[in-house]
Amino acid sequence: MRSLASALLLCVAIAATAAAQTGSAPPPALLQAVSATTAASADYAFDFELSSGERQWRARFDPSATPRLRLTSPAPQSLNNDERQAFERMAARMEGVPWCASERMSQAANVRLIAENTETATYAFQPTAEMIRSEQARPFASRFRGEFTIVKADADISRFRIFLPRAFSPAPLVTIERFDVRVSCAAAPNGRQYAAETISDVRGSAFGSAINEQSVQRAHNLNAAP
Repeated sequence: MRSLASALLLCVAIAATAAAQTGSAPPPALLQAVSATTAASADYAFDFELSSGERQWRARFDPSATPRLRLTSPAPQSLNNDERQAFERMAARMEGVPWCASERMSQAANVRLIAENTETATYAFQPTAEMIRSEQARPFASRFRGEFTIVKADADISRFRIFLPRAFSPAPLVTIERFDVRVSCAAAPNGRQYAAETISDVRGSAFGSAINEQSVQRAHNLNAAP
């Protein structure tokens, strides 16, 4: 059932994680951040790294190339069949620069201010199914919670987090005890914030076997696409 845990990790794509069907409308600060990012959106090539207990991958994403995501280390021919399929799935999901204030963020429900100072405002929110790409993870959206911080001067998101407030069982004999994804954003050449580092931690059990998956993803060295 590790595939389910991996699917839940796709909740990073929520930014990663329109107004929701229920709950209050997103605050103007969030809508402004999303609008500004959408208006300034540009195609970039970038380096991508994935580090976990099982994989140490380095790749280059180029929106004008085919395939767009190319593994640079280790050598593609050194991957076994499972690793090759995992890389191909990741490559198929990767659409480009992961903007922190993406349009998916405007799908957040029940957004409420939880902390504020002169420079930043931090909000809590309820992830919705519309924010999640994975069909496997989508039914569990209500189980998760989220937080994001907006830098007022930039009208942009500087970091966000998706987490599981309590353990739950998504299927018989399967328990997810911990799910925590933290995204740190950095400025792209166009001035808008993108997900530069994503740290994920998933723990639980499936059919008597432990699930313990930690990973770090990094995107850097952005260059304008030709």
